[in-house]
Amino acid sequence: AEKLQQHFNKIVLLDEPDDYEKEGITWSRKSFPNNDDVLKLIDGNRVGIFSLLSDQCRVPGTTDKTFANTLYRTCSGHTRFQANSTQVAEHKFGIHHYAGTVEYD
Repeated sequence: AEKLQQHFNKIVLLDEPDDYEKEGITWSRKSFPNNDDVLKLIDGNRVGIFSLLSDQCRVPGTTDKTFANTLYRTCSGHTRFQANSTQVAEHKFGIHHYAGTVEYD
């Protein structure tokens, strides 16, 4: 969904206004948050959540708890990653997506 949102933003909010201006259509540019950082958090090489999950799936005896602990150690400094004390106690985490924070368990 994040990559789709990024693609939508590029087409609709960046590329189309250029076409409108070329055609003389009045258009005011809109600002929007860049989501490259959340894409790196989710899909980054070696330190992205999907990469960490893939690594954990290869380790015998891995559990939801060990995966969550790996995320807390690896991702805790990322501005889009959330793991408060309640979430950690329940082996959950949150990601601040384009449209808001989503909690995962």
